[in-house]
Amino acid sequence: MTDLVAVGRVVKAHGIRGEVVVDVLSDMPGRFDTGATVVMAGRPRTIASSRPHQGRLLVRFDGVGDRSAAELLRGSLLEAPAADVSDEDNYYAHELIGMPVVDVDGGDLGTVSALIELPESAGYDLLEVTRADGTTWLLPAVDDYVEVDDAPEGGECLRLVDPPEGLIDLAPGADHAGGEPDIVRPDA
Repeated sequence: MTDLVAVGRVVKAHGIRGEVVVDVLSDMPGRFDTGATVVMAGRPRTIASSRPHQGRLLVRFDGVGDRSAAELLRGSLLEAPAADVSDEDNYYAHELIGMPVVDVDGGDLGTVSALIELPESAGYDLLEVTRADGTTWLLPAVDDYVEVDDAPEGGECLRLVDPPEGLIDLAPGADHAGGEPDIVRPDA
């Protein structure tokens, strides 16, 4: 059986025609298109219609025609087969956790320890990076600042490229290749 991943959660019923409000947990296009299938409580469900509504989706499933039937779906997790992103420059959050972060010259900047999801309006999320001394700093997860690269010891790493001024400053007296960078938080 194909591995399933969470793609949404039913929040509540909406209106009298069987629509439900769905919090979307996937940014994969087409997940909630008319005719698409999701799995709810182990059972496949076909999407009859979907439309955006206040940052969420209003979804109607085949066979759910009124509010009473829609109310029974409240809190249900919606799942779908995991998308194959192996040929794309996309990574799941769990694939980034534990990934080393290096500067453009290969200097160690720490390891990704968490993903901090920002509101969709921000346009990006933050990666929490933990340095060898246990301190943490935040790295915007945007293509302009980081790229996935091959790590010298094997596997993959995040390489910091063209960081915004002030994100990383060198410690006084340290040279770029061997010194420990001081991480400057924007709110400091």
